[in-house]
Amino acid sequence: MKKNSPIIALFLSVLLAGCSSAPPVKTQDYATLQSSRIFEYEFSTVWKAIEVAFKDYKIEERDPAKVDALELKKLTRRSLETDWVYGQSRDKYQEYRINDSPRKKYLQTRVKFEVIATSVMGGVGVEVRPEEDIEKLASDGSSLGYSAVETPDSSRADEILNKINQAILSAAP
Repeated sequence: MKKNSPIIALFLSVLLAGCSSAPPVKTQDYATLQSSRIFEYEFSTVWKAIEVAFKDYKIEERDPAKVDALELKKLTRRSLETDWVYGQSRDKYQEYRINDSPRKKYLQTRVKFEVIATSVMGGVGVEVRPEEDIEKLASDGSSLGYSAVETPDSSRADEILNKINQAILSAAP
């Protein structure tokens, strides 16, 4: 009996680990969108548009933190980072079945953005770096917490770039 007890313990631990694991997270396939763009405007115009695009976000950090109008005209690089923004994923989901009929459950997500604006010849390069965590679900639908994803949803960064562009175009001349 003592010879088999380690084998039985190993078998039971593998069986229990297999039962408690969450269903795999799948990703909807669609084209990868832009995460950077060059705007053909002055640095101060682009930075003001970035501030407008992020007016509803909680900003955790700006580098440099405070800049007056004169200093803003002389800057060649500035960045900001947001706090977590919670919502539903657009591309990550878990599949399950009800009465042999397949279903999808899009997962809850949280995204943090880092935006870097750098002067380049002819304009300002803006790069948006999203950091995304998704909520893992147990097989009963309960939350197992958040975990980082390798490839964030590219539509979030592209959406920010479009907001910045719209803020530039709608600004007073």
